[in-house]
Amino acid sequence: MKRRAHFALLAALPWLLAAPVFAQDAAPVSAAPEGAAPEAVVPEPNRGPPATLRFGNMTFVASHGDRTEILVEARNMLVPPGAQTASLEEVHLVMNDPESGKRAFEMTCDQGALELETSNFHAEGNVEGRTADGRRIFTPWLRYDSDRDVITTDAPVRIVDGRNRLKGRGFVYHLKDSRFVLKGGASIVQE
Repeated sequence: MKRRAHFALLAALPWLLAAPVFAQDAAPVSAAPEGAAPEAVVPEPNRGPPATLRFGNMTFVASHGDRTEILVEARNMLVPPGAQTASLEEVHLVMNDPESGKRAFEMTCDQGALELETSNFHAEGNVEGRTADGRRIFTPWLRYDSDRDVITTDAPVRIVDGRNRLKGRGFVYHLKDSRFVLKGGASIVQE
């Protein structure tokens, strides 16, 4: 089954309605003598470069069948012309298990980059995450790879698991089986 992605664009509706509309195929036709081709007069609008799309209070949803897999909410979203990646500010992301529909991972960050076609995501700045079983993650940045269904970082990370505090230099988190693999320099402190 193919993944669908769609935006909640209600916040952008006033902006879209205020944008100028140009008819590409409409042109006045002048009278021409019989047998001669009519002359089309098409004024060239002064368009300038295409504008970057800016959305406030944006919601992005990627679904699989009737289940929401990824929900991304952001205070602001910027999409340059022709880009397949959206820049996000003040982000809240929720990932659900596609089979059960239960929450698998949730996080917040200062900014992020969302690949619109794949739903891959890069989070940066005060990244705080929570796994389905309650483990909390703190790191400067992380990345979600939708093809491998993993969350990774090479940055310093702190994981709080009940009374245990784990520190390391990066991790790989396998969403399917809720499994962490800490990379170099791992240490555990029990309280």
